[in-house]
Formats: sequence, C-alpha cells, structure tokens
Amino acid sequence: MKKIIIEGMMCGHCENTIEKKLKSIEGIGSVEVSLDEKSAFISGEIEEDLIKKAIEEEGYKVLSIEIVEAHLKEEKEKKGFFSKLIGKIEKSNEKEFGKGSIDCCDLSKQEKEDEEKKH
Repeated sequence: MKKIIIEGMMCGHCENTIEKKLKSIEGIGSVEVSLDEKSAFISGEIEEDLIKKAIEEEGYKVLSIEIVEAHLKEEKEKKGFFSKLIGKIEKSNEKEFGKGSIDCCDLSKQEKEDEEKKH
C-alpha cells in the first residue's frame, strides 16, 4: 500500500475529488482518502509519477509518496458516516442550485489569502 501526502485538501469536497480521480486510474485497487491526515492510501501497481500527475491536475500538491504496511480501516469507518453525509448534502445542493465551486477548494483564492496574511 502507498501513502500519498497531499497539500491543499481543505474539506470533504476536496477529499471526494481526489478519491474519484485516483479510482479512475487503471491499475489502482483500493483508495482511501483521509482529510484529517491530508493523505491518500492506495493499493495496486502504478508508477508514482502517474499518481502525482493525476492529483496535481486537480489542483493539489503531492508532498510525498511512501510505501506503508496498511491503513487502519477503523479510522475510515469513524469518519465514513460524516463523509457520506457531506456527499449527500453536496448532491442535494447540486440538484437544487446547480454545479459550482466551493471557495475553500479554490486554491488560487486560498494562496492569495495566505499571501495577505503574511503581509
């Protein structure tokens, strides 16, 4: 199993975006994305460059990729209820208001805010 440390995940939407992207790549088996740990855990045989490219195409930054024994499913189950709930709310809102972007996921806006804080 590989652990991918990801910079830029800020909400459940970010978590779902990365999970969908990783699941769409041929050669990847299981995918677990953890917002709390700012990381993704994947199984399967795939080149690290391909993983990095896929995540960075979505606007996030891969800080590292390392091989780990396994990831505790208990952690996923603990937060799984809330992730599913957020997903249902997002789908409901999309039906009601149409598809849009969430400010917390706008990395260019986040970078500007971070820059303003420095000054």
